[in-house]
Amino acid sequence: MKNLLLFTFLFALIAANTKAQNLLGAATDVYVMETFTNPGQFGTIPLAGPYYPLGTVITGNAFTMLGGDFNDAGELYTFVYQAPDYVLGIVDLSTGAVNYAATVSGNVGGQFLSQLSFNTTNNTFYALSADPNNNSGTQFYEVNITTGVLTPIGAGTGILNGVAMEIDNNGNVYVADANTGNLYTVDINTGVGSVVGNMLPNGMYPVRSGFSIDPGTNVMYAVLQNREGAIWSTFYTVNLSNGALTTLGFGGSRKYSLFAINGESLGVSENDLALVSVYPNPATNKLYIENPTGVALKNVTLFDMLGRDTGSIFSNGEVNIENLVRGAYILQLETENGTITKKIVKE
Repeated sequence: MKNLLLFTFLFALIAANTKAQNLLGAATDVYVMETFTNPGQFGTIPLAGPYYPLGTVITGNAFTMLGGDFNDAGELYTFVYQAPDYVLGIVDLSTGAVNYAATVSGNVGGQFLSQLSFNTTNNTFYALSADPNNNSGTQFYEVNITTGVLTPIGAGTGILNGVAMEIDNNGNVYVADANTGNLYTVDINTGVGSVVGNMLPNGMYPVRSGFSIDPGTNVMYAVLQNREGAIWSTFYTVNLSNGALTTLGFGGSRKYSLFAINGESLGVSENDLALVSVYPNPATNKLYIENPTGVALKNVTLFDMLGRDTGSIFSNGEVNIENLVRGAYILQLETENGTITKKIVKE
């Protein structure tokens, strides 16, 4: 009977969870829009390098895709500017064609709209706009993906020139400021930014940079352009606790208006991660982690829906949630074969 209940819980979780909660292995490539050429090229670059030219060119005659991200269904959404409007479109990954989804409305002050990110914790797209010429501030939005309507969140982020944005597996919003080179977090409810740390002391070129989270590992990748003399692109990973960059490789004079990683399913030999389950759910006092295959758990962390570590202790296969308030949480299980996240409800 116990095994049947575990299977039922697991089936419900896998059926209902989002991309961040699916069983994903580390990604191998990033989809990019390269605007060094005219018309631009759309294709992929290996995350392990080399970083230029494109590893695979899908099309050498692409619309300029201004930011973009994948949803849970593996669809790549992007902004395209078609004067006088911004258009929301879905990219055909086999041809690079951008299929119309909606005309965008609600852009504050007619700012440059260049960042689009998907939040796996609430199945919602968010956008960022800024004026790269006048440094008049950066606006954060929720996006209605069906109608294209942008709903401003707050009256500005406090960031002068947001040039890259991404939302991690825990729903945390990260933004790069071109003026200062700082990494910010943005409160998803108020739109207000807070400095995490500095990435590039001399700042960045005010357009054509990007962040993307590998949904299988929650590692942030970036392509950023310096502003020292010649404008060069460099590929990095980003330390989300302090903004420190680890250089992966030099991207030359190429400029990227889209930078998006799509999660890749684990191989058959790693599918034993599917047998790792958490019960009961909803729970009142304790969560129990069932790990019948013996996959090593390297770290277990319970986050609230704002991405904050609750400090709940994991010991002997149990997570104590007795002192938490009622509501939804995200349990992240880091294993030797990858990372699993599960939505948990405390009663």
